[in-house]
Amino acid sequence: MTNYMKSFCIFILIFLSIISFSFAQKKEKEKIVKVSAKIQVLMEGSYSKEALKQKAIETARIKAIGDEFGYSIVQGINTQTKTLSGQAVLTTSSLNEVSNTIVKGEWISDDKGFPITKFTVREKNGDQEIWLECEVKGKARKIIEAKVNFETFTYKCKDDPKKCITTQFKENESMFLYFKAATKGFLSVFMLENGKVFRLLPYRDMENEYESLVPVIADKEYLLFSPEHRNYFQGYGMVDEYGLTLPEDKTPLSNMLFVAFSEKSFKKPLMEEADGFKTLTLTKFQEWLNQNKGLDKSFQVQRIPISVNE
Repeated sequence: MTNYMKSFCIFILIFLSIISFSFAQKKEKEKIVKVSAKIQVLMEGSYSKEALKQKAIETARIKAIGDEFGYSIVQGINTQTKTLSGQAVLTTSSLNEVSNTIVKGEWISDDKGFPITKFTVREKNGDQEIWLECEVKGKARKIIEAKVNFETFTYKCKDDPKKCITTQFKENESMFLYFKAATKGFLSVFMLENGKVFRLLPYRDMENEYESLVPVIADKEYLLFSPEHRNYFQGYGMVDEYGLTLPEDKTPLSNMLFVAFSEKSFKKPLMEEADGFKTLTLTKFQEWLNQNKGLDKSFQVQRIPISVNE
């Protein structure tokens, strides 16, 4: 075989390897797998039976997806350590904790005949308890997250941000956000607190072209939520400041900040007004994140845990 033919064969092998690798990556991203989970929930509190069924189905789906693909926010997962016949045993309060969990996948469809729910009465110390057994089976898909190509962090001083980077705040301290992207694009910021998601950016008085997001310039530093830096966005000189507070009983808070960025424009999720903020449920927020990740390869999300103490 001539040197030319050898070189040509090597080139063909390399080309086929690249094609095969790319195809395998695409198949991995698009792979739909079967998932399942069983949970048992002790009925208590003010839930109606129908509301409890719907909440249990949602929670079981989260568990099934998380067990298969992993968790991005692990909040309440430790409540599943008690098991009975291989099933997660939860209370209605821990249902909410598990619902405050972001998973690295999305539910596609239920198998025929599922979900299955069944109420049973059990005796305990002479009293009767009502339990709900819930089983889900269906198909789910992994969400492949884009590599983050921006720098962002929270800080608490008004001078040099990099000298006071922190995720731990005292009550009534102000939280500021630093952001810098490698490419121009669009930005929005959300906060998860007590199972509800609040939008922090765009600021509350922004509308029209800034209704869903704000544009950012490549390699430009943005110091957000700071009244000393209010002229980034043309036509809007007002800034929302965020002083972090605790509930009346002073219970420490563990929140999560979501910094969403894309090179392409995206639409905000459907939200409601509450206490002057636009809000939505965590379930709806996760659906919005997954939809954007599926449609836009440049859509990226950085999660920053925030704690607030006395």
